[in-house]
Amino acid sequence: MRCIILSAAAVCFAICFAAPATNNHNFVLHEKRDGPAHQWTKRARAHPDEILPVRIGLIQSNLHQAEEYILDVSDPSSPNFGKHWSAEEVANTFAPTKKTHDSVTDWLVKSGIDATRHTSSTGKILLFSKRESRNWIQFNATIAETEGLFNTEYHYYEHDLSGGYRIACDKYHLPHRVRKYVDFAMPTIQLEGLRPIPNLLPNIDLESSLDFPWPQDGLTGITNCYNLITIECLRALYQFGPGNTSITGNEMGIPEFANFLYLPDLSTYFAKYTTQPVPNNTIPEFISIDGGQLADIRANGTYYHGGESALDFQTAYSIIYPQKLRRYQVGDGVNVDSVGTFNIFLDALDGSYCTYLGGDAPYVDPAYPDNQPGGYTGPLQCGGAPKSNVLSFSYNQIEAGLPVSYQERQCHEWMKLGLQGVSVLFASGDSGVANRYNSGYETSCLAPPDVGPYVDVNGTRFSPSFPTNCLWITAVGATFLKGQNISDGEVAVALADPNNPKDDYYSGGGFSNIFPLPSYQATAVTNYLTKYPPPYTSAIFNNSGTSRAYPDVSAIGLNVTVVIRGITQGAGGTSASTPIFASIVTLLNEARMSKGKGPIGFLNPTLYSHPEAFNDITVGKNSGCGTEGFKCQPGWDPVTGLGTPIYPKLEEIFLGLP
Repeated sequence: MRCIILSAAAVCFAICFAAPATNNHNFVLHEKRDGPAHQWTKRARAHPDEILPVRIGLIQSNLHQAEEYILDVSDPSSPNFGKHWSAEEVANTFAPTKKTHDSVTDWLVKSGIDATRHTSSTGKILLFSKRESRNWIQFNATIAETEGLFNTEYHYYEHDLSGGYRIACDKYHLPHRVRKYVDFAMPTIQLEGLRPIPNLLPNIDLESSLDFPWPQDGLTGITNCYNLITIECLRALYQFGPGNTSITGNEMGIPEFANFLYLPDLSTYFAKYTTQPVPNNTIPEFISIDGGQLADIRANGTYYHGGESALDFQTAYSIIYPQKLRRYQVGDGVNVDSVGTFNIFLDALDGSYCTYLGGDAPYVDPAYPDNQPGGYTGPLQCGGAPKSNVLSFSYNQIEAGLPVSYQERQCHEWMKLGLQGVSVLFASGDSGVANRYNSGYETSCLAPPDVGPYVDVNGTRFSPSFPTNCLWITAVGATFLKGQNISDGEVAVALADPNNPKDDYYSGGGFSNIFPLPSYQATAVTNYLTKYPPPYTSAIFNNSGTSRAYPDVSAIGLNVTVVIRGITQGAGGTSASTPIFASIVTLLNEARMSKGKGPIGFLNPTLYSHPEAFNDITVGKNSGCGTEGFKCQPGWDPVTGLGTPIYPKLEEIFLGLP
């Protein structure tokens, strides 16, 4: 149907519409798309009478102090360490000013968008004023009106694979006097809306490999760890013991996106691969977000299940039980856009985010109700989902595939969670210095700087990930054993595909082209670039020394035990290393809470202050984009970060903090 609509639009509206009438001398460029859109083809001009749902995100207050605020509660040298903020304090601090709201409203009215057409956000500031936060202004407008407002031209874009279409522009402008009050406007340059990428080792097809079970079946101590990483291997490597308590309020959360947990496999895993007895009816608390289903039952009555979910939950349970887990099942999973890029999860966790800086992004995030067959027909969930002290994401996206404003907006929200005492961990990716748009896609890199920072399957410039590029999350890379014995130590994970280098598996890492270098990381990154400068120019990666670098830490990410349909497999990817590290953070929170202390929250300032609490990984690389990528070196490096955890040292450090 979408393809038919697009074809009709191209036939009927291929005439050249008149350029929007504007006072051009009042306008300045606000945003533009850098280079051609990946997998989207520009078609005809959009019809001037077509209606767009326009959203204008207002500049919030005090974002320039974000680093100061979050370091105040997370820097180990701060007297306010651990004194996390309430949700109300966060909302009160970052709300736009009345002048911001009134200035944008005045511009719209004078431009012909009458105030009766405006809808403002309804998020409340709950501490003192009880007034509405008014983070955004929304209205419906014709293409002609919108082109006049933004001094731009809209076109239909057709998706090369699905045939679906969207309406977008290549750039847009704002009046000079208004621009300082506006963060961004939508829909404008946004096109991408692919599912978050699961970072499960692409080389292992768990479904097709079920006919070839792993030779090991059950725990065998630490003698076979090179062949299959079990909880016994992890405890020997990182020196942590079993979980001891199930403290209310210390549940660990794992969001899943269109990847479903097959519950019968949990009891099989518990019986064979956990050292402490786990009742066979143990399952995670189920949190459905915007139509998330407990299971995906196909028309023929069979269950579809994902290796991603199995690996996440089985690994976490083996480490933290009897502590409880939460499974956030996000999105109805009906179409390629239905799970968005993490924003609908954030909406459900924090109702104020539904309206934060313009709310969700039309044409990037999914819209609910979803009227497609089988779609979720309820309203977008705004708040109500419980927060967890630790969130483990085995997914990410491509930095160059999304607008800068979109990434900055979401990064601010991760910062706000850190202020509230939440530790957010993301997989760094499985493609080394390259990247991939989704599971099953070949890796891609970026075009040269003189062409533009856009995705190119034949590019040579390194391609960072999102939101691992955000300053306020902890990015987790992957390692493996150096030799047959645990005592041999670890190296950066490396598994080359002999048939296709674009399917190679290397720990994701690199330097952002968007976000600046945070102060907590400055010494470590400067040390790496000064003592061990990579042999590449700025045409290959951002070697300025002033950008956010990742990963922050690492853990084992190959041959990790997983049971699928009752059969043992060895899986890999930063999808394995991330729940391992997140589970260790949950144990650290357990230790703190048992002493009457609060959760850690944002991890990085303390981690970078104590490199002695990590096994330094000095062997390995993360190849990609036709190069060897970066190499492991003493200290932090953009392959394995600070290294892998030494639990006793971390526990001593965090128990010594307020």
